[in-house]
Amino acid sequence: MNVFFRKVCQNNKMGICLMFTLLILSASVSSAQDSLSSSDPVSADLSAEFDVRDSYPFRLEHTLFIDGELIVEVPLPGYGDVTLSMQPHSLRSDRFQLLVHDGSGPVPHPAPPIYTRRGVVLEWPNSSVTGSFNGSEMTAMITIDGHIFSLMPASEGGYVGAADWHVIVDSKDVIDRGETCGTTGMSAPPTRGTGTQTQSFGTTFFLTEIGIDSDFEYFQANNSNVNNTVADIENVMNSVEDVYEDLAISISYEITVIIVRTTSADPYGTQADAGSLLNLFDNTWSTAPENQIQRDVAHFFTGVNINGGTIGIAQLADICTNNAYGLSQSRFSNVFSRRIALTAHELGHNWAASHCDSQGSCRIMCSVLSGCNGVNPLSFTASPISQIVSYRNSRNCLSTQTPALALPFLDEFPAGGVDSNRWIYNEGGIVSSQGQGEPSGPASLQLNRGGGNIYQYDEVRSNFILLGGTVPTLQFYTNHSGVEAGEELVVEYLNSSLLWQELDRIVSAGGAPGSFVTQTYPLPPNARHNNFRLKFLTETNETNDNWYIDDVSITNGPPPTLDPPLITGITPADGSTAGGAFVTISGQNFTQDVVILIGNSVVDNLSFVSSTQLVGNVPASSTPGFVALIASQASGSDLLDPGFLYTEEYIIHDSAEGAPGALIGVTISADHDSTLAGYSLSVDFDASDLIVSAITSDGSVAVGADFFQPSFNNDLGVDGGWWTLGAILSFQGTITIPPSDQTVLATAEYVIQPNIPVGDQIIVAMANGVGPATPPSENILVDPSGNAVPPLLEDGIITVGANSFIRGDGNGDLAVNVADAVFALNCLFSGLPSDCLDAMDTNDDGSNDIADAVAILQFLFSGGAAPPAPFPNAG
Repeated sequence: MNVFFRKVCQNNKMGICLMFTLLILSASVSSAQDSLSSSDPVSADLSAEFDVRDSYPFRLEHTLFIDGELIVEVPLPGYGDVTLSMQPHSLRSDRFQLLVHDGSGPVPHPAPPIYTRRGVVLEWPNSSVTGSFNGSEMTAMITIDGHIFSLMPASEGGYVGAADWHVIVDSKDVIDRGETCGTTGMSAPPTRGTGTQTQSFGTTFFLTEIGIDSDFEYFQANNSNVNNTVADIENVMNSVEDVYEDLAISISYEITVIIVRTTSADPYGTQADAGSLLNLFDNTWSTAPENQIQRDVAHFFTGVNINGGTIGIAQLADICTNNAYGLSQSRFSNVFSRRIALTAHELGHNWAASHCDSQGSCRIMCSVLSGCNGVNPLSFTASPISQIVSYRNSRNCLSTQTPALALPFLDEFPAGGVDSNRWIYNEGGIVSSQGQGEPSGPASLQLNRGGGNIYQYDEVRSNFILLGGTVPTLQFYTNHSGVEAGEELVVEYLNSSLLWQELDRIVSAGGAPGSFVTQTYPLPPNARHNNFRLKFLTETNETNDNWYIDDVSITNGPPPTLDPPLITGITPADGSTAGGAFVTISGQNFTQDVVILIGNSVVDNLSFVSSTQLVGNVPASSTPGFVALIASQASGSDLLDPGFLYTEEYIIHDSAEGAPGALIGVTISADHDSTLAGYSLSVDFDASDLIVSAITSDGSVAVGADFFQPSFNNDLGVDGGWWTLGAILSFQGTITIPPSDQTVLATAEYVIQPNIPVGDQIIVAMANGVGPATPPSENILVDPSGNAVPPLLEDGIITVGANSFIRGDGNGDLAVNVADAVFALNCLFSGLPSDCLDAMDTNDDGSNDIADAVAILQFLFSGGAAPPAPFPNAG
């Protein structure tokens, strides 16, 4: 019976059988030929090549489904025809690299497709299958109730006929040749590892990063083909991981790097002594560039025939240390289960398990492969398990492998960090509030670039999501800012072949849209598997090219549809930049999860009244002017622009002019859109330039105020040179000042220090944080509701000028006449004092003498020249 038909009809439901029969006719499958050729493989010949007592050749019959499932019919000795069901399974980390060393150093190389798979025998509940399939050939280990079978291509036994010929080997038919492990000594007590990550283990596996090396001889043993070498290593490690994922051990592996050495000039040469070869591996990976490879343990696959029947060796108890090394002569046998047993054994030493030959049924950790009652089942026994688990629990470099996620999947990216349970790979993604109009504000996922280099784009990848047996729909919302037209956000998914496949490219039209765009995709058939993952990455050219993603959801069937919100207005429509005003937002289709933004800030204390009304308090703003009003919820977003007006308030220290030593009065005023009930002032100045003599309410709105309390300090030290004022117009609130562009708040009387040069400008600063109070005083306007309204501040300038005078007017009576000539002569010869020597200097020659009196008389009575400026007006 065709294996596909066999699979779907085993429940004996005719309708399902007919449906899948039709699918068979239309599906794209690759099936092996049914007829035997004249060059069929001979069991005896294969047994000799595989070094087993018996073997069972057969032609592989398989069907590959669009969801990634592989169905294979296999004749198992003692069980008859059974059906293997396998899904793709990868051990590669998200940062996996294949490095090929061709003599010039390890260089990155494109990784081949993932061939490794996991599954079960459909007819047997207590069964497992691990292996690989490259489209025509399959290698696998089949376990039924602990009984082990190996499935290999017949070509592994020297057969040169059709590629669909394979062979089954029962583990009980394996011949023990006494191959041994070169590790000696007992396990040491566990010591703390060198990692720094804090343990946070749940009910899943302890994830162990492993770096892998292989020598030139191993490359040759895999037909001198890089892809074959990688596939062979991954196949062995896939089954080794399955052994360690026994619930009693709960360890899984993730491959970070595989090195394939394609030249005989590798660091290992033909060294055939196990200990020396392990030391070479240690030395190689302890120096650059290999010492930079991320790993918790490293393993070496060698094709060299090691001396003395030894096929492997490893350091004891060294996971998460600088000595975590082991090696396997993996190709010592072509029987797949034996190769798995070898590498599982050597890694067991790294996990502190010692040989257990004296303990009867020792299984994997027997020093002789297949000794100690063999490896059927291929498992660890009680004593090694105890050693491994005890040592595992002492390691602090291990992380947990987050369990796959079931539907529905939803991430609204709340404020904080990116959820590492949902997004297990994150290169540069952050949760940001910079996007405009998030469907579930105030935050979304932000992706841009980490730098200008070619691979410095931001990228996030989801955890595995269980989509098998579903009809899933992906939906998310996007926006952008600073992204030039034509630059893209790329969306990919991990398909059923475990290859990243592009789903869409979202192209920027430039600008900074005020709302998010809904993106919806019915996921294709090859996305409907249990290893599904989602990827977002940017293709931009600058670090400020920001893509925003929000409300990523995957549902079984169409996503829920809700009408987006609609904003119709806000009352009142304006308010102070200080914020706090109570507002009512009107509209339609509001839901409980709605978030309202005024500008870039979330409305404070937002309350849902109904689907048409919301209330809250205006957030503060650093700048005045019109801003947009944004409503954002899961069903969409809306923008009202302009939506709200932020008003502006000023406190201004007016400017003035005065002569050295003069007393001058300067007003402090407000330009305000708010109604005032009180205020506080805080002023800083340099007491070496001027001092304050009084702060008065003269000419201000504070005349008769219930509270008017100034304080000042004229000390020359660092704590001096300030004055403050607090004013409340009425304790009962009966006196308020309406909005005005010129409200005088107080008058400050200053005395300019007499030694200040004419022409200097003295800055008097409106400065918060001065005075003796705790906390110090600030410049604040107060509205009738008691809200503090922080104003913008403008400093004042006091210009130092000379006393004004009229040239020749020595006596200062504002007229030039004969009395001024007499006054000048009295000053010169009778000692009469003068208040302004410049005024007496009639001829402006810079000195006071009799010529000044003569110049006045000539001007008045003899038609002489008029005095120089300032004349006839004061200046």
